[in-house]
Amino acid sequence: MQIIDSITEIKKLRLPLALALGNFDGVHLGHQALLDKCVAKSREKGWIPSALLWDPHPAQVVQRKKQQFKFLNTLEQRYQLLKSSGINYVFCLPFDLRVASLSPQDFVQEYLVNLMKIKAAFVGFNYSFGQKGSGGSELLKEIGDQKGFEVCIIEPIYLEGQIVSSTLIRQKYEAGDMLGAAKYLGYYPTIEGPVVTGQSRGREMGYPTANIEVSPFQALPSFGVYVTMTEYDGKQYPSIVNIGERPTFNSKNVTVEVFIFNFNQKIYQQKLKISLLEKIRSEEKFKSKEALQAQIDLDIKAAFEIFKKDNFNLC
Repeated sequence: MQIIDSITEIKKLRLPLALALGNFDGVHLGHQALLDKCVAKSREKGWIPSALLWDPHPAQVVQRKKQQFKFLNTLEQRYQLLKSSGINYVFCLPFDLRVASLSPQDFVQEYLVNLMKIKAAFVGFNYSFGQKGSGGSELLKEIGDQKGFEVCIIEPIYLEGQIVSSTLIRQKYEAGDMLGAAKYLGYYPTIEGPVVTGQSRGREMGYPTANIEVSPFQALPSFGVYVTMTEYDGKQYPSIVNIGERPTFNSKNVTVEVFIFNFNQKIYQQKLKISLLEKIRSEEKFKSKEALQAQIDLDIKAAFEIFKKDNFNLC
């Protein structure tokens, strides 16, 4: 898959593009249905399946300053998920107030017709575009008929009686329901980042943890301890992760600390990918370091029981 973030480079392309449109936050089952349709129909028609992303995310540009939008996955994670779907090109273009102010008609003319010269667009039933989201999927279809490109609208995907959506998945995050989130995502929620220096409190208690640097725009589940699988250097390791403010030590900084079972490699500054499987407990303040240490012992035992129950590979 090729990532192109330059309008100049896009202008050089002379390809019959089929373009998947949307924010693709989470690349969940609904998004996957859209991408699958784009890839399958492109094979039939001889088009090149592609997707359009914006950086920064439109919500970061048009939202109120006091708000900070959180994303289910990072831009790099979205790249990988789009690649696995069979998309050949991802166009990641800069989004600013000028782009936000374009009318739906002007947006289509400038980007889809003049710049990309698309053969087809693939959108969800609730897709919106143009100034203040004033354009919808049906309007795009009307414009496509006028401009000479096809528009395929993907109907909502239902699971357990609910429409799969990024909003619904965020609700699962807030509840700490990783199994529920995984059903709608089609994969376990993940956190990725490099290992950074911590305060070594875990090591002092006999449980050396790796502190993960997480993007401030990364959505995190509710604070607590989770059973996880940690990927390092292409291998998966059973682990637990604590997400929260560490109230026992009177900290107010949110940290992500992972303890990898039977693991003693030096991984400072190395990147880890943590898959969140199930929540063990919520974050709480303990009376002493010894009380916390005793609870960690119980957390690890609980994690092993979950690994055995679900037949995860214990390396």
